[in-house]
Amino acid sequence: MMMRYFTVKEANAVLPQIKVLVEEIVEKREEIYSLVSKYEELKELSEKSDLEELEYIYAKSKIQILDDEIKELVETIQNFGVMVKGVDPVLIDFPAKNGEEEILLCWKEDEDEIMYWHGLYEGFRGRKPISMLKPDKRSPFNFGL
Repeated sequence: MMMRYFTVKEANAVLPQIKVLVEEIVEKREEIYSLVSKYEELKELSEKSDLEELEYIYAKSKIQILDDEIKELVETIQNFGVMVKGVDPVLIDFPAKNGEEEILLCWKEDEDEIMYWHGLYEGFRGRKPISMLKPDKRSPFNFGL
């Protein structure tokens, strides 16, 4: 399959659609965390009432359902041609080019737009501002924007 390369402008153009899906992931992630703490509390009770036992079973199965839903949302996001690198926080990499070099434009769930990039093997810690990208050859006044 041919890999799609995004310009910064193209990545920012699909970001609003991706953000809607990311908001769903964040909601489900928060729900999992509250269920996990409830689950942990119930798990520690050696003598559970029937109701507590049912709550425990419910929390356990609901966590699994939410986890599966998050995996589906991740797949949907990846169908845009991007890579989801994490869900807490949500980190997304857009394949791109800096001249001839393959790079990744990167976005984190609390950022308004694409502001950083890194090399293929640098990861999140290697993020650099997009102002450091080489100008896009296709447009002399356009820095990959």
